[in-house]
Amino acid sequence: MFFARLSLRLCLLLVALALGAYLFAVVSSAQTATERRLRPATRRALASRLSAERAPLTRQSGYTPRQRASARRERRPKTNDAGAESASRRTARPATREAVTGDGSNKSSAATVAANIITRRIRPGTPLSRVLHTSQLSTISSTGSDEQFTDADGDLLADERATFDTRGGSFDNAVGRSGTRYEVYSAIDDRGTAATNDDLPVGVLVTAFDTNGDYARDSSSTFDLYRDFNLPSAVSVVAGTSVFGREFVVVSSSGYYRSEGHPDNEPTAGVVLLVRDPVTGGFDNSRSRELVQVGSQQLNNANALALLPTGELLIADFDSNELRIVRDTNLDLVPDTLDPTPFYSYQFSDDAPLDIAANSRGVVFSHSVGNDTLLLALYDTNSNGFADAEEAVVEGLSIDNNLSFHGLTVDREGTVYVIEDATGASDTVEGGGNGGTPLVQAFLDPALNGILRDGAIYVTADNPTSQALSGLAFGVETALGPVASLTLVNSASQRAPATRDGLASITGTNLTRGRSGAGAAEAQARGLSVFVEGRSVPIYSFADSRINIYLPESTGTGARSVVVYVDGDAIAADDETVANANPGIFTVPQTGAGDAIALLTSGGRYTPAPFPARFNNQPATIALFGTGWRNSLPVTVAVGGRAAVVEYAGASGGFPGLDQINIRLPEGTSGTVPVIVTTAGGASSRSEATLRIN
Repeated sequence: MFFARLSLRLCLLLVALALGAYLFAVVSSAQTATERRLRPATRRALASRLSAERAPLTRQSGYTPRQRASARRERRPKTNDAGAESASRRTARPATREAVTGDGSNKSSAATVAANIITRRIRPGTPLSRVLHTSQLSTISSTGSDEQFTDADGDLLADERATFDTRGGSFDNAVGRSGTRYEVYSAIDDRGTAATNDDLPVGVLVTAFDTNGDYARDSSSTFDLYRDFNLPSAVSVVAGTSVFGREFVVVSSSGYYRSEGHPDNEPTAGVVLLVRDPVTGGFDNSRSRELVQVGSQQLNNANALALLPTGELLIADFDSNELRIVRDTNLDLVPDTLDPTPFYSYQFSDDAPLDIAANSRGVVFSHSVGNDTLLLALYDTNSNGFADAEEAVVEGLSIDNNLSFHGLTVDREGTVYVIEDATGASDTVEGGGNGGTPLVQAFLDPALNGILRDGAIYVTADNPTSQALSGLAFGVETALGPVASLTLVNSASQRAPATRDGLASITGTNLTRGRSGAGAAEAQARGLSVFVEGRSVPIYSFADSRINIYLPESTGTGARSVVVYVDGDAIAADDETVANANPGIFTVPQTGAGDAIALLTSGGRYTPAPFPARFNNQPATIALFGTGWRNSLPVTVAVGGRAAVVEYAGASGGFPGLDQINIRLPEGTSGTVPVIVTTAGGASSRSEATLRIN
């Protein structure tokens, strides 16, 4: 009887354990909305400051970095030549802040003062890929809002605005391809009691919906990530779409840790993946999962996330001085497994990554903290899936010493946006800060290669004395693919480089969305434009694989950004070299090889090849046409390996960029022979251009 009772109790215990395990499994991945009203714990976030020495910390049983960074250095030499053109550009700097104090000494400054009173609403139909989402949180109360800004005229200054919601703001935000806004923040669950000793730190995800296209929240659902995934905070979120069209979000906890026994310390950071259920509008329990479990010691911090174009997830681990990566192991554009090897280990302690972003070509940007810190661009130069080179691309940034409030993002066209002085007046001088005005800086990267132009102050907080800014995100335009690459060549030779005050051709694929035509008027009518170093240039003809343009003398020389727009959307872009001289002769096949485009000028005949060797008992005179030599005179011309007499070299008539050379053929020249032009600077044309001489 005793043994029967024992067996019965044992069976009941096993059933209870099994049922409990089942229920725990369901709860841990339930992702059901909560009815509780949770609000951002702004004061808790403001307290999440970094250690005074800013050195990576070692927590008990925490993740041990692969290598320790060197001591802090104020300025560092460039460590690589990621792209030869990088050497020709100086490091960008943020725009002046004088306007924030009312000086108004330049355009950015004047606009910054006015930015706080933007009254024009975002126009209906503006795609979310052009709408910058951020959050304004009060540093003195529980109020806050999620805001949206657009730059309607393309001058990097926000001029349209809409408040998405006023439910307290968020620490980070993302916009899915469906248009769903994802807001995350850390909250305190008071457990329904007035006592504070049972309060529970909670990570929160909000899905918010704009159902009528007015850029305002119409409905939302709140998800308790502590209940479902044990996340005690939520500081970063990114949204993506799988190769099968399923939308997902990734959320991370902070992993905040300062010293043994600190009251706000958290377990090591966790990262969760939530896959949307298109039927319910919630999340799919069968697909949602933990990518990194809270407290698993696989990370220390996870204060920022970024998705690479490959579907892999980057995680900024500040205390470890590393970027970690979650690999997409089944090529469905969804991150799956944390790689034990860091994506990048920083060389210096003051480079510890506070925030990260990646552009559509895989260039990764990161910054640390400090009143005079750097923005770095990281490159995977050997395509092995790890960053192996870095460049300092912006210097002089003012980034507050806070793990929760910050923002960094890149739009589709490559422009980098970063929040400076995120916590405003709360970043006190006594605490090592500077109390600067929270604002968003924008840095153009037209070639999407990490070579940034000087910044512009995009927008400032409404009230810098009582507000913080946090989180930056753009939506994803479903109709547009990534910005493609292009090549700029001499129009005559079809070889790089093109030249200033010369004719150039942009080559690539799908440059014009299938449109073709000739002349500037037709290009404008069909929505095509080309900008070189930020200036519009004349278009002579265009088709999907080639656009012929004129490069004005004002283009200058060196690395120049070239961007093709169709209907205002950037289609292709790159930095390309523009030279002073690179002679090219036009040929009949339009390839730079074969019969040269030339005319017999003897006796005013102006007839094409074949040419007589002599005319009226004198060596015949031939006019050659090309581009790229007018800036390096005098030139020499060899015909069939023999020097020809140059009677004229320079511009041809009134056609911008077209060059001409009049030569007398060398005695005894006959047959099909190469013709080569060499400039005073020693640049020579292709040897494949030929003249046919009888």
